[in-house]
Amino acid sequence: MDDQPRPVTELFGRESALTTVAHHTTAARRGAGGRAVLVRGARGSGKSAVLRLAAGTESRAGTTVLSAVGRGERRPLTVARRLLAGAAVPVPELTDPSAAALHRAYLGMWRDVVALAERTPVCLVLDDLDACDDATVRWVDFVLRRLGGEPISLVLSQTSPLPADLARAHVVDLQPLTSPQVADMISTTLHFCPDAVFTGLCLRLSGGNPRHLTTVLADIRAARALRQESVALVAARRLRDQPEHLRAIAAALVVVDREELVGPLAGVSARVAEHGISALREEHLLGDGLPDHVREWYRAGVLDVLDPAEVADLRRRAAVVLDEAGHDVRAVADQLVHLPAVDTPWMSQVLHEAAAGGPPRDAARYLRRLVELNPDDVELRVSLATELSRHDPAQACEHLAAAFHRTTDPDLRAALAVKHALTGRTRAFLRLARDPAVSPDLTTLLDAVQLSIDLDDVHAVAAAVAGAVPPEAGDTTAQRCLLGVVAEATMRGGGPIGTAVGHARAALADPDALTDWSMLSAASVLRVAGHTAEALTVLDRAVDAFSQNGDSLAQCRSLVQRALVHMSLGDLPKATHDASTAVQAMRAGGWHLPRAVILLAWLSVQTGHTDLAARLLDEVDEDDIRHLTPVHREYLRTSAWLAFAQNDLPTAADRMAACATVLTATGLSDPSTLPSWTDIVHVLTLAGRDASAAMREVDRLAKAWPTREAVAFSLLARAFTTSGPAALDLAKAASDGFAAVPSLLQQARAELLLGQRWTGAGQARQARTHLRAAVGLALRAGSRTLADAARTMLHGVGGRMRVPSTADCLAVLTASERKVVELAAAGVTNRAIADHLFVTLRTVEVHLTRAYRKLGISSRAELAHVLAS
Repeated sequence: MDDQPRPVTELFGRESALTTVAHHTTAARRGAGGRAVLVRGARGSGKSAVLRLAAGTESRAGTTVLSAVGRGERRPLTVARRLLAGAAVPVPELTDPSAAALHRAYLGMWRDVVALAERTPVCLVLDDLDACDDATVRWVDFVLRRLGGEPISLVLSQTSPLPADLARAHVVDLQPLTSPQVADMISTTLHFCPDAVFTGLCLRLSGGNPRHLTTVLADIRAARALRQESVALVAARRLRDQPEHLRAIAAALVVVDREELVGPLAGVSARVAEHGISALREEHLLGDGLPDHVREWYRAGVLDVLDPAEVADLRRRAAVVLDEAGHDVRAVADQLVHLPAVDTPWMSQVLHEAAAGGPPRDAARYLRRLVELNPDDVELRVSLATELSRHDPAQACEHLAAAFHRTTDPDLRAALAVKHALTGRTRAFLRLARDPAVSPDLTTLLDAVQLSIDLDDVHAVAAAVAGAVPPEAGDTTAQRCLLGVVAEATMRGGGPIGTAVGHARAALADPDALTDWSMLSAASVLRVAGHTAEALTVLDRAVDAFSQNGDSLAQCRSLVQRALVHMSLGDLPKATHDASTAVQAMRAGGWHLPRAVILLAWLSVQTGHTDLAARLLDEVDEDDIRHLTPVHREYLRTSAWLAFAQNDLPTAADRMAACATVLTATGLSDPSTLPSWTDIVHVLTLAGRDASAAMREVDRLAKAWPTREAVAFSLLARAFTTSGPAALDLAKAASDGFAAVPSLLQQARAELLLGQRWTGAGQARQARTHLRAAVGLALRAGSRTLADAARTMLHGVGGRMRVPSTADCLAVLTASERKVVELAAAGVTNRAIADHLFVTLRTVEVHLTRAYRKLGISSRAELAHVLAS
C-alpha cells in the first residue's frame, strides 16, 4: 500500500467499514466462502487506512498478506508482479499480450496463489485499484470470480471508475464524516469538547474528509484559535500544496467568482480552467458551503498564496475583463475598491456609477474609496455620509463634520448641520450653522431639529416646550417637519389635545415626504391621543418605505414607535416582533439604540421571559441615558417590573420611585407618561408606600388629555389606592374603559384587580368570574406573566379554567367583524369581501385587523383554524 505514513485520525468514522472487511476476510480464512471487498471513497477518505488495518489484523491471525498500491502504471501486469513478489509467484512479461496469452498468465498466477493458500490462508490487498494497469485490474476480476471454498480473501480500494465492473465484490462506500464523528475527532486532536458551531465549521472546511479534517485541525491547533487568521491559514497552506495552475485558477475564481472568466485571468485554456475548478471543488479548496463570513476568510486565505502586487494586478485585469465583457458596473467596482490606486478616469467614473445605483452598504464602499482619493470633495463626503447614515451613523457623522469644516457656503453648512444633528442626535453644529444668509426653509429645519433633540434632553425639554412655535404655514417639507415636532412639544407640555393632533395631522399631510424623526413625533401624538389606527397607518407606511430604500436606522426607529402602538392596544406578540426586529437590526448595524432594547426588555417581562429581560437591561448603561428623559424613565419602569416579577417588591418600589423623580424633574404635564405614573401608583401601593403624589399626577394628566384611555388609566390608578365597594366600582369602570379603546393588557389588569378585591371581600364566585376574564384577556394580549398571576389567584378561590370554545372566541367580535372573518376564513379576498358586503376595501382591512387583535392571531391560516376548531 501507500508508502507514506497516514495520520491515525483517518480511521475516525470508519469502524463499520473495518467490521465489514474483517467479516469477509475471517470467513475466507476459515474456509467458509471468501468474497472480495471493494472499499470506495474520495482521496483522503480513509481507504488506505482501512486496508492497512485489515492487512495488519490478517497478518496477526497467521494469514499470508500480499500488498501493493497502484501508482499509475500502464505496462501489463506491473502491479500484479509487485503484489505477488513477496510470495515468489512468477508473473510473465507480456509486451504485447493477446487475449489468449493473458488468460494463460491469469490461470497460472491463480494456480500459484491457490497452491500458496494450501499451506496458509492468503489475503491479497490492493490499494488504489483504479491507478493500476488494466491487465492487473482484469486479473483481479478473474480472481474474484473464482473465490469460493479456498482460504483466499481479496481487499481492494477504488477512487475513480474501473475498466472492469467487479460485479461480484462486496462494496463498502466511505461516506463523509458526520457531525458526531467530526466532534469526536476534534476532541481527540484538540483536547476539548467542541460546540455545534465549531463542529459545523470544521465539517464544512474539510467536507467531512478525514485527511482534509486532519489538515484543518492541525492548522487550527497551530493558530491556537478559530478566528479569521486560522481559517485563512488553512486555505493558504492547503492551496500551496497544489500545482501552480490550480493555485492560479483558485485565485482567479475567488477574485471574479465567474467561472467563464477564470481561464483568461489564470492564463489557461477554458478546458483546463473547467477541470481545475472541478479538482479544487473535489478537494474542498474553494470554501463552498461555508457560512458567508467564514467563506470570506477562506477566500482571503486563497489570495494569501499570492503576494500583494500579484493580487492587485489580478484585480486590475479582472476589472478590465468585466468592463469589456459588459458586466454590471458594480461587479467592476468591486474589483476597483481593492486596488491601491484608482489612477485612471474610467475607474473613478465606474465607482461613481456603481454608487449611484447600488444598495446603501455597497454604495458606501464605492464612495469611501472615492473620498480617499479626493478628501476635500464636499459633495462626495455628503453622498458617502448619506449612505452611511442608514447603517453606520457614527461614521456618517465623521464625514459630515469633515464636510462642514470644508465649506463656507451658509446654506450648505446649515444642511450639513441638520444632517449631522439628526444622524448623531447631537447639537454640535446647529449653533455654528446659524447665519443671516441661510434660506428661510433651512432656518425652519434648523429650528425643527433643535427642538427634536431638546425634547429628549432632561435639561432642555422644559425650555424647548415653552418656546415651541409652529410655522406660519405647513406648505413645505421643512414646515411640516417643524409642525410634527411642535405637535410633540405641545403634547409633552400638556397643551390642548386638539391643537397637538391638528399639528400632527398637518405634519403628515404629504404621505410621500417621510422624515422619520418628525413623522415619529407626529405618530406619537396620534397614539397618545387615541387615534391609533391613524398612527399605525403612518408607521406601516414608514416601515415599508424605509425597508425598501435601505434606511435601516430609520426603519428601526419606526419599528420601535409601531411597537409602542401595538403595546398600547395590548397586542404584545406584534409589539414583540417589531421590537425584536429593531434590536436585531441594531446589533447587526452596531448602533446604539437603547430605547429598542429597553422596550424589548419590558415586553419580555410581560411575556414571562424574565431571564431575557435581565440580559437586555444589562446591555444598557444607565449613566449613558440619564439625560434622555423618555428613555431613562422607561428603563427605570422596566427594571421595576423585572424586580417585581422576581418577587423583589422593595427594589421594584425603589425603581418606580426613581422613575417618579425623573418624570417630576422635567416640570412638564406630559400625557404620554400616564402609563408610567399608573404603574408607579400600583407598585408603591403594593409596597405600602405613599402614592398620593403619583395619584395626583395621574389625575392631572387625565384631565389635561381626557382620552378614553387616559380616563381608564386614572380610574385604574385610583382603584389601586382605594378599598371597599368604591374600588370595585372604579376597577369595573376602568375595565369598561379599556375594553372600549380596546387595550387588552390594561383591561386584563383591571379584571385581575376586580378578582383580587372580590377575593378580599370573601366573594369567591364574583372573584372567579373576573379572574377568568383576566386570564382570557391576558392570553389574548400575549402576557403570560399576567395570565399566570390571574390563574394562580383563580385556583386559590376554587376556580378552574376551561378551554374556550370557538363561540366564546367569536363572541368578542362585532357583527360586522364576524361577517368579514367568516368570509376571509373561507378564502375570499379582501376586495371580494368588500364587494360582497358593499363596503370599502379599507373597511374590510380595519375589521380584519381588529379581529386578529381580539382573537390573538396574525394570519388567515390561524383564522381558519380558529373557526374550524
